[in-house]
Amino acid sequence: MRKTIFLSLLLLATSASADSLTKQMRGCASIQSDKERLGCYDALSKSLDERAEQNFGQEQKRIVEEAPEQITAQISEVQEGAYGKAIITLDNGQVWRQNDSGRVRWSAGDRIVVERGLFGSFFMKPAQGGRKIRVKRER
Repeated sequence: MRKTIFLSLLLLATSASADSLTKQMRGCASIQSDKERLGCYDALSKSLDERAEQNFGQEQKRIVEEAPEQITAQISEVQEGAYGKAIITLDNGQVWRQNDSGRVRWSAGDRIVVERGLFGSFFMKPAQGGRKIRVKRER
């Protein structure tokens, strides 16, 4: 038992910078024994201060590293904003504003994919494929 906890702690300490916090939490969650799982979470919480200090000044980079490359959602509502650009509300509560001048012929119920572009940009396209538009998240 102590050996397993020690190995878990050692694994967490050596991989703290390599793995994301999310991956480490999933690792703890997969442990069957209540006592060992709690020990894993305790060790992880102790490393958070160290991680915060190591990541000081790189917070945005860390968030991007842990975020998915794309999401799939369903459109709840499409509104026309300024200059004819679309404002798209998704079923997950996110609101995205069109940034380019392309025409959007989407409506509520359509499935879309929002994918990450270069330099912090995002693109939205129909899930079944088609032309994509540049978007920015509002909420």
